[in-house]
Amino acid sequence: MKRAMKNESFSGILSSSQEMERLGEEFGQAVSPPAVIAFYGDLGAGKTTFIKGLARGAALVSSREVNSPTFTYLNIYTGTKEIYHFDLYRLNGGDDFLSMGFDEYFNKGICCIEWAERIPSLLPPGSIHIHIQSVGETQRKVTISSEQDPSR
Repeated sequence: MKRAMKNESFSGILSSSQEMERLGEEFGQAVSPPAVIAFYGDLGAGKTTFIKGLARGAALVSSREVNSPTFTYLNIYTGTKEIYHFDLYRLNGGDDFLSMGFDEYFNKGICCIEWAERIPSLLPPGSIHIHIQSVGETQRKVTISSEQDPSR
């Protein structure tokens, strides 16, 4: 991405879901597999919206195809690259993640993991961390870094 590659960081305020999706698309154009991207943020923060743009930018997948796999844990989108979209909101912890074999995807395609705080010790070195925080009704603060805790 022009603003945030694996070894760089980005922090900014976005004012709409369209801006969130555009940022995701720009990010997606620059990320190359294998990549693990860990997403953090409250319900409705914009994690899935970012991933819609990322899938379009990285793999030319229509944003209409992208939805959060809350009840299935994993959606796979196939375009010019494969995107593995995890939603771990209902996951009990790392042992469940491992027992389902999900860690095997880390070396394939682009893994987008919503609710990554459920498996912090399982995230591989080099993971990209995206924190999305509501700072108003439509405004979101987005921080992209190589650190799990961007305040460090």
